[in-house]
Amino acid sequence: MKILSSFDSKFKQKILDKNIKKYWKGNVFVISHGNFYYYFYILLPIVFSTIWLIFYIIVFFYLLSSISYDFRTTYILFWLIIFLILFVPLWFKLFKKYVDYILDFIIITPKNLIHYDQEWILSRKWRTIDVEKIKTITVNKSWLLRSMFNFWNIIILTEWAELWEWEIDFYYIDSPEKIKNIIVNIMWDRIEWD
Repeated sequence: MKILSSFDSKFKQKILDKNIKKYWKGNVFVISHGNFYYYFYILLPIVFSTIWLIFYIIVFFYLLSSISYDFRTTYILFWLIIFLILFVPLWFKLFKKYVDYILDFIIITPKNLIHYDQEWILSRKWRTIDVEKIKTITVNKSWLLRSMFNFWNIIILTEWAELWEWEIDFYYIDSPEKIKNIIVNIMWDRIEWD
């Protein structure tokens, strides 16, 4: 769904297709957030917030029936303000997490690494880094929960140019060691492209 030029849900596929045309399918790889991110940062909070909303509505109507007609307007206004304070920011945050899940990604090609970061609906940042400028690729492993579900973060360090450009820290990646090996293999095969 394309709402604005900076928010297109098919953007990742378009960029991937463009790079596959240029470098062939085996030489292009996409890194996205993994399943843990989707289930525990998007799906599970949506389920809990929906249950919480249903409970909120039940309590609202239950108490509304016992309020006298003189205070109903005040009562409804009070519950509406609480609703706006509690639920609207939560849903915006969940929507932002979903946008990050769909539109934050890294594309690896034999010549460059392209990092896309959808900051919000009206804002997208991306940068292209030449493979020669990549210094290290690190898999950061910590915490028991991350070990149980095999998700970590990959840190890519590059030559320093600007504040935002010297490090990419991409979180919640499934099987990061396998992904690191794929990245290294694509970068190593770069010799054929020179």
